[in-house]
Amino acid sequence: MVAASIDDNAADGNLGKPNVNLMKVDDIRKGRVKMSWIYRYIASLKTPCGEILVMDQDGQKCRFSLKKNPYHLDCHLFSGTQKEVVINTDTNYLLCIDTNDLKLGHTYEVYLAGSKLHFGDSDEHTEAVSGTFNGYSIAIGAYDPNDDEKVFQAEKYSLKKGFVGIIVPPPQYDESRFRGYNVEMLRDYSGFRFRLLDYAIQEIKFPVAWIKNDYEGQSEYKAAVELWTT
Repeated sequence: MVAASIDDNAADGNLGKPNVNLMKVDDIRKGRVKMSWIYRYIASLKTPCGEILVMDQDGQKCRFSLKKNPYHLDCHLFSGTQKEVVINTDTNYLLCIDTNDLKLGHTYEVYLAGSKLHFGDSDEHTEAVSGTFNGYSIAIGAYDPNDDEKVFQAEKYSLKKGFVGIIVPPPQYDESRFRGYNVEMLRDYSGFRFRLLDYAIQEIKFPVAWIKNDYEGQSEYKAAVELWTT
């Protein structure tokens, strides 16, 4: 695997050895897994597919830190066939942004520069963008803490408008009922945009993973990084 590299101008380039032991999903979901920092307060994350940045609304870089993503289950390629192989990656991280470094009401973007991404996958409260470049598959995910509230408001709006069999989001959500931050996918699918609403959440986390395509089946590798980031 190709390890991450950090910006030369990072405030702190201390490295920690990643823990690649398989974690139990139940422990992850219940918050019993505590991961140590890998990189602290860096300005960019270089990958084989390009550079991941966090930018503020004035076009300035924001610092962030990295932890090992505890959700790094093995993936089976070509499952049930004679070609079945098990894959995993050491480059599966949580990109963590300390909300104390952010300003209320300001908008920020987390994105990959240097390669074009597409909509990847979604799961409960999460979405991911993904792509394959230079022989690697990569994905960036985002968790929406207000997903349930958005669904509630969309259902209410659709009922009011008399829509039958479909749920349509309102032209504008009532963000007074949101907490933490509001996040949305960028139109070019390069990453995500979010706006800080309050300081209820200490860290905003974006899963990031990439893996080298060692075997045939590019779509299988892309599905793996999408799984780890949603």
